[in-house]
Amino acid sequence: MKYKLYKYKLKFLSSIHLGTREGFREETEEIIHSDTLFSAFCNVFYLLYGRQALDNLIQKFVSGEPPFFISSTFPFYKEVLYFPVPLNQIVLDKTLKKIKYVEKAKFEKILAGETLENVIDLDEEHNPLSITTQTPRLSINRINNSPGENFFFFSDLFYTSDSGLFFLVDFKDNAFIKQFDATLRLLSHEGIGGDRTCGKGHFSFSSSFVEFNLPDNSNAVVALSLYLPKEDEFGKLKQSYCEIIERKGYIFSPFAKNYRKKSVRMITEGSVIPGSVQGMVVDTTPEIFTQHKIYRYGLCFSLPCINRAKK
Repeated sequence: MKYKLYKYKLKFLSSIHLGTREGFREETEEIIHSDTLFSAFCNVFYLLYGRQALDNLIQKFVSGEPPFFISSTFPFYKEVLYFPVPLNQIVLDKTLKKIKYVEKAKFEKILAGETLENVIDLDEEHNPLSITTQTPRLSINRINNSPGENFFFFSDLFYTSDSGLFFLVDFKDNAFIKQFDATLRLLSHEGIGGDRTCGKGHFSFSSSFVEFNLPDNSNAVVALSLYLPKEDEFGKLKQSYCEIIERKGYIFSPFAKNYRKKSVRMITEGSVIPGSVQGMVVDTTPEIFTQHKIYRYGLCFSLPCINRAKK
């Protein structure tokens, strides 16, 4: 079965910092998770179209009629796209265990039921896609301009000139594509991730179609985004191969930036779930914040697969 999706490739014009947890700046993630990407999109959509337009857009997602589904970002090198290794690929070889991503052609074979051992050539050479650096910094006291003992390292992620991140979009309303592209264009100038006021996180982007060869007799899906199950979907997790990640952090709003969102545990990218799932958008508004609702994106962007690992 052939299936086409929109692909957006981001080439970063500077370094990017993607925090792993609050107050810990010594590490950076390698990808932008779908909930972070959606949050950044909504903040810029507000700047471009106003609050009423954003409220109307969010309501479509909350009511279960989203105009689009969005994946997390994954690496690319030139024209080669890389996807997360599905979590039902249980291997004993230590070298294979270290492999986090596979190129699109091999990913499609795994979707069709082949194993990681059969599709990976361990002698194949791989080009480095990114470099992580650590810069020493001092946090200055605003009262007396003294650094005190506030010394720390700040991690930056640099993608090479031939590499970057891409994400997929499944538009359910083609009329929204023009607004989506306009919003992403403004986001490319606003930047994404931490330290944007220092010029980090800016990118250029291009869009095109990407075609997948998908199995006709699938019995499961592979998540390509973070996924927050609806109540009637929890039963499927018993037969899933999945990992859980806790998502939290501070709100980013024109009205305030110093309140913590309610934390949420979500299913990670690469998880294999039987049947099909949709997920949900959840309200994570802190009780002290009353200007508007804060939502976390948890709809599941997935591709069908054949899961032979569990009967």
